Amino acid sequence: MPRYFSLVSSSALIGSVFLLTGCPPPPDLTQWQRPKTNIDETRVAMGQCGVPLPGPEPSFTENETVLYFQCMEGKGFTYKGDFHICDYHKNTPACIGKQQGHPLSQRQLEALPFVADEGFHPIKPDSGRVESQLISWRKAGASLHFSHAVENDKLALQVMYECGYPKPLGSVPFIPTVLKAAKVQQCMLDKGFEPKHKLMLVCRNYPQVTGCGAQKPLP
Repeated sequence: MPRYFSLVSSSALIGSVFLLTGCPPPPDLTQWQRPKTNIDETRVAMGQCGVPLPGPEPSFTENETVLYFQCMEGKGFTYKGDFHICDYHKNTPACIGKQQGHPLSQRQLEALPFVADEGFHPIKPDSGRVESQLISWRKAGASLHFSHAVENDKLALQVMYECGYPKPLGSVPFIPTVLKAAKVQQCMLDKGFEPKHKLMLVCRNYPQVTGCGAQKPLP
């Protein structure tokens, strides 16, 4: 499951994100509550908000997860434990838009920090993380067998440097903007690389970002 830079150790949040990103789901269906609403009606509402049950578990970006919560809340549901998604994802477009009362402008969106690509994440002192853990790309079509992992990472790392990722990875204490990250990622795609996790792509998260319209969808 892709990890997001801003995830917190809230059991409610982690449970929901596990459901929405394809990890083993908790009983999320039972966590939504609305007066005089039974579990079948809750299931219908979840389906209308993008989480069909039964059905394949959708892979949501962080912002799509927020939109799912906002959709359920718009139908009058509350999440048990007085949980509010925007308390933990304040910097997502959906939460900012709700706070300011209207959707973000293109300029606002492209100026937000982009956290879905671990290749941009800073390594905090004493975190125990190392540069190799932040390599977020591989050569398109490269073998996925573990025996090729070191070779694949070595090749990808050099191209990540060339395209504008921090050198070494983790050495820059800030996250790039959405627009800057999109340009760096486009460089990687142009050089024949693919993301290890599709949800880390700017254009998967925000297809309206400048330049995303010309980007070919990944298989």
